[in-house]
Amino acid sequence: MTQDVALRIRTIALLLGASNLLSRILGYGRDWLINYHFGANGLTDVYQASFTVPDMLNYLLAGGALSVSLMPRMAALYAQEAKEPPPAGEMLPSNHTFSMIFTAMLVAAVVLVGLAEAFAEPAVRTLFHGFTPERIAQTTYLTRIVLPAQLFFLTGGLVQACTMARQDFKSVALTPLLYNFGIIAGGVIGSRSGHIEGFSYGALCGAAVGGLAVPAWMARNRLQYRFTWRPSDPEIRAFLWTALPLMIGVSLTTVDEWIGRYFGSQLAPGSISWLAMARRVMLVPIGLLGTATGQATGAFIARLFAEHKREELSDVLARSLAAVVGLSLVLSAALAALSQPVVGILFEYGHFHQADTVRTAAALVPLAFGIAAWGAQSVLSRALYATGDTWRPMLATTAVTLAMLPIYKYFSRWEIVGLAAAGTIGMLAQALTLAALCRARLGLALRPLLVGVLRGLAVAVLAGLAALLMDRVCAPIFVAPRIGYLLRLAVAGSAWMLIVLVLGVLLKMPGLPRAVDRRLQRWLRRG
Repeated sequence: MTQDVALRIRTIALLLGASNLLSRILGYGRDWLINYHFGANGLTDVYQASFTVPDMLNYLLAGGALSVSLMPRMAALYAQEAKEPPPAGEMLPSNHTFSMIFTAMLVAAVVLVGLAEAFAEPAVRTLFHGFTPERIAQTTYLTRIVLPAQLFFLTGGLVQACTMARQDFKSVALTPLLYNFGIIAGGVIGSRSGHIEGFSYGALCGAAVGGLAVPAWMARNRLQYRFTWRPSDPEIRAFLWTALPLMIGVSLTTVDEWIGRYFGSQLAPGSISWLAMARRVMLVPIGLLGTATGQATGAFIARLFAEHKREELSDVLARSLAAVVGLSLVLSAALAALSQPVVGILFEYGHFHQADTVRTAAALVPLAFGIAAWGAQSVLSRALYATGDTWRPMLATTAVTLAMLPIYKYFSRWEIVGLAAAGTIGMLAQALTLAALCRARLGLALRPLLVGVLRGLAVAVLAGLAALLMDRVCAPIFVAPRIGYLLRLAVAGSAWMLIVLVLGVLLKMPGLPRAVDRRLQRWLRRG
């Protein structure tokens, strides 16, 4: 991998990682408001459940995945236009292709959103048959508020595909921030009068601004759009062939949450909310590592694939994956060992009580063990999509998902802890399947990857055990609400951090920042 490409990937990954971190902070503020004002109960279960039908519609339309479907084609068109600029005054082929695809998907989205609005109530009743009639009515009401947001996410995702093909990620970084800010603003207004639908209206406004308005504004000088209705055009057919598996296939990255809500509706009130809060915490390191690196790496892989630089492509993928898995393992060890103080510090306020903390922390432990698999599959899937290969990965993930359904059913006897464990098992199976596909199609080098994983695993096990031991020692000493959680986290977290840094340098764990590596190496030599 050339130093220039490596530097740009790190820079973009840092930008997207910072965006994900800020988004998670805003997301925490959103969840904090919900828990503070409403707690974890049947009403918050209804709010969480109300996003299921919109999420399914987003998935059916390939939602965020449309960007990875369109990006390879736009990257190829931009590369062609750079070599052979079209005559002045003519609409660029890239803009023409974008206009046709945007128009076709917009029409499809309007029709499907309309149908979803009309049939929201029977859909909710089918998905959450464990809900009472009153909760079904509440869920339907909130669902209909959020549904139009998918129009903004869909169209904005197409715009962002074009900017990502040019390695411009500013709007991608802003979208989740503005979306979460909208939810918080709506929640603050609604909570004053005790109406949880304020969060739903905030989500709709956040999607309109962050999902579409800002990406369109930032791309206005580099992208042109004209309403062009040509559904039979070869470009439309080629795009749909690439996007179709993302529309009809399923992946545990999305379906895991739906399954959790489905079985959670049949458990004690609050189960959906407890599981959702545990997932929120688990997704923070995934967003910082897997998602950010996957987005950055995918864009460069699309370019390298279009330029037929296969060896450099394979090197980029192997290095990125090793770093993500190594760092994910050590972070998962920390979350598993310190689940209760982490959840207590984040959420135990207002109507969210200690019993809610205990339930949420119990679900977080098995979820934490799946962080590395979540991060790996994010990088691997985007690498395959970036080469235009969507059928094989989606067929593979669909097969894994279907095979996992009876396991979810069986594990649901252990309530939310069992559902969380089933999700981790399924994600590991999905990551291994995608790794095999990347090995076959992109020549993923296994030896350096396995060496990096084993080094990260060794550091994670020792650091996690140290953190767990220190937390067990501190728990009976620091018992005061909140301050006790903070002190436990400070002491045990320091032990974890020390072992990660020292062993990480000694074992040359992949993903460790170079500045930290160099400074610790000098310190160890002096010692």
